[in-house]
Amino acid sequence: MKYVLKNQEMQDVDKETIQKIGIPGLVLMERASEKIARRLMETVRKNDRILSVAGCGNNGGDALAAARILLEEGYSVDFTVVGDLSKASADLKTQYDILARLGYEQKEEIDYEDYDWILEGLFGVGLSREVSGTYRTAVERINGSGAKVMSVDIPSGISGDMGKVLGCAVKADATVTFGGPKAGHLLYPGKEYAGRLYVEKIGFFDSVLKKHAGGFTYDRKDLERLPGRFADSHKGTYGKVLIIAGNETMSGAAYFSAKSALRMGSGLVKVISCEANRPILQSMLPEVLFGTYEDVKDALEWCDCILFGPGMGVSERTKELLEEVLQRGTKPLLLDADGLNAVSRYGMEIDHPGGCVFTPHLLEAARLLGISAEQVKETLTDAGQKLSDRFRATVVLKDAATLVVSGSRPVYYNSSGNNGMATGGSGDVLSGMIASLLGRGMECSEAAALGVYIHGLAGDHAAEIFGHNSMLASDIIESISSILGGISDESVL
Repeated sequence: MKYVLKNQEMQDVDKETIQKIGIPGLVLMERASEKIARRLMETVRKNDRILSVAGCGNNGGDALAAARILLEEGYSVDFTVVGDLSKASADLKTQYDILARLGYEQKEEIDYEDYDWILEGLFGVGLSREVSGTYRTAVERINGSGAKVMSVDIPSGISGDMGKVLGCAVKADATVTFGGPKAGHLLYPGKEYAGRLYVEKIGFFDSVLKKHAGGFTYDRKDLERLPGRFADSHKGTYGKVLIIAGNETMSGAAYFSAKSALRMGSGLVKVISCEANRPILQSMLPEVLFGTYEDVKDALEWCDCILFGPGMGVSERTKELLEEVLQRGTKPLLLDADGLNAVSRYGMEIDHPGGCVFTPHLLEAARLLGISAEQVKETLTDAGQKLSDRFRATVVLKDAATLVVSGSRPVYYNSSGNNGMATGGSGDVLSGMIASLLGRGMECSEAAALGVYIHGLAGDHAAEIFGHNSMLASDIIESISSILGGISDESVL
């Protein structure tokens, strides 16, 4: 797990590390610059020309110190400072003066097209206003240079909190950041502008990062969070998942949710749907149990968790079924697709005692909040928080970069997945995967975050095989076993 920070959170980490723990800012800068230089040296050829473009803050100081290290290693490096040097930070002036004492002076007249690589450190993550003036000119010249670009901390012009472009922004091939990724690295369009992201350790302690970080993301090590399997067990041990899904014309939604729940390791999956879907589901997925709407009462007593909504359509029947679930159900409830649309259409209140997970895409979230999808996308984390607070639910807000927001808990920023997953049925697969984890006893927010992460990894695996253009939702399901197959099960000697 990596901690994800916003602007103020990162400033608080810096402040505590420097003022309370006592690591001088120049020491952190030197460590950061060493990491930046080493990352560049992994890629840059000895005869490449490099330009270091610094702003007047400490981000610029990192860029200047990295230029010095590269010069010491024999690379061809020019540097320039954009802005009023007399108003620069003390640490940047120190780095500038060190270069001067070594005999290096900044280049005043620069043709950006003369360089193979540009190291840019105009702004850090704290930028909150639109880029303008000489800084905008510098960003435009960097982007128009044709050179490869490595950004320090975050591409200048990208909001560290929201990933928005603030007027204009550097389009980097790679970004080196410190301590942990920033929200702007993981949200679009910032994620695309950052290119390949390197997260380096320079002296920020995990205890300090954890104290201040308002978010987190997973990596492959977190697959160990998946509930284990044991020799002394039976099918009931691994969860009984109830899926209420699929109308007469959308049996596929129920099929995708049910099969993905089984692939995730659920012991038993029962689908409640219209009678017309019985032969389809039981012939395509004989492992599944089947019931009709008349069986809902008994099924609610039988299950360990409930998934409601995929492919049901929005109708009075859907509303009545959901009301029955809310009245009789006591187990964790996942509302997806038309379950969410029924809530917004009929103004239903949700206060489920077993815990609740919502999985809206942008338009579904917009309906629930009474705003536009564009407004949701513009303020993704805030929109997720409003939904979570309003419905007392864990919210999986699905976008190119999916978030999981659950009350006052840290926000999960997903780092897996790809654009090939923008295909019909992919959301049904995700809901089944999260439901499986709920059925196996995971708490709502953790099941949601882990389910989203594994869903994205399965999508990445499918894209490697079929390509982004050709992959199907069923390919994501079949890739689940490839992702989970490497996790060690507990064994008895």
